[in-house]
Amino acid sequence: MRLRTGGAGAPVERLRSPSRLNHPGRPVAGLREDMIELLCRAAPHGAHAAVSFGAAIDHLTGTVYGSAPLWGAEAEPYDLGAALRERRPDVTWQLVNDVTAALVDFADTHARPGIRRIGYLTLSSGIAMRVADLERMRIPVDGRGLQGEIGHLPAMTNAPELRRAGLPCECGAPDHLASVSSGPGIARVAERLGLDGGPALPEWLPEALVADDPRARRLLELCVEPVAHMLRTLWCLDPHLDLLGLGGGVVEGLGSHYADELRRQLGLATSYADPGRSPGWLADRLVFCGPGTVDALRGAERVGRWFPGILS
Repeated sequence: MRLRTGGAGAPVERLRSPSRLNHPGRPVAGLREDMIELLCRAAPHGAHAAVSFGAAIDHLTGTVYGSAPLWGAEAEPYDLGAALRERRPDVTWQLVNDVTAALVDFADTHARPGIRRIGYLTLSSGIAMRVADLERMRIPVDGRGLQGEIGHLPAMTNAPELRRAGLPCECGAPDHLASVSSGPGIARVAERLGLDGGPALPEWLPEALVADDPRARRLLELCVEPVAHMLRTLWCLDPHLDLLGLGGGVVEGLGSHYADELRRQLGLATSYADPGRSPGWLADRLVFCGPGTVDALRGAERVGRWFPGILS
């Protein structure tokens, strides 16, 4: 996790998150207490604290519904906002999901006149997406204050290697989008294909793709396919989604290989409802974000300026 305790130009401190990935034997209650302690210790007296938090979170209340990377399968709602306010009532806590914060930062740099709806999709240790309505200046949410937790929807795939494969998701359920297309998901699919990449997989895969290794090409094709299916569905249901940024460790690590494969799959015709998207159509609507180009911490500081209604 990253902390900045000054203004926009202040240095950023990097810390290990109190998560089940970093502390696999610690109970969830203890991890949550560690998080509260860390955040409260970092906030100066009387501060306005903008927190970009990696969890499914109700932005209006601060209630967290789950975070697979932080707390695994634990799904009992946790009022993180209330816990922070109780521990440090002198601080004004502004708590938003990290993908929402990333969307704000992406919109701040990429929104242009005529864009009706803008989205940001992160593919990293988890997968999630947010879409904002720029005509109404709102981020629509459901009755629980949520939107776009697509990583925990079933993975759509036609690949025989992955049908009912039983690949686990960090949330504990099988065959989710994140089971296949997240960073850990790619490792699971590689193992299913008999590729013993282990910890070296993130280094091996880009090099193997450069070398045109057919095993690497198939691995990438399988892991991109559910994302392509999801985007086809999204554009079918929401034709006013005019611009979409894609970022996160998977997109950044695989760079042009990932972008080219996703464009290739989206260019294929699947039906009269999806006749395939031209290179020009995709170039006008997809932005692949490289390392450092989208900053969720910076976005968290700007949420109130872009979407004040989300904080009311």
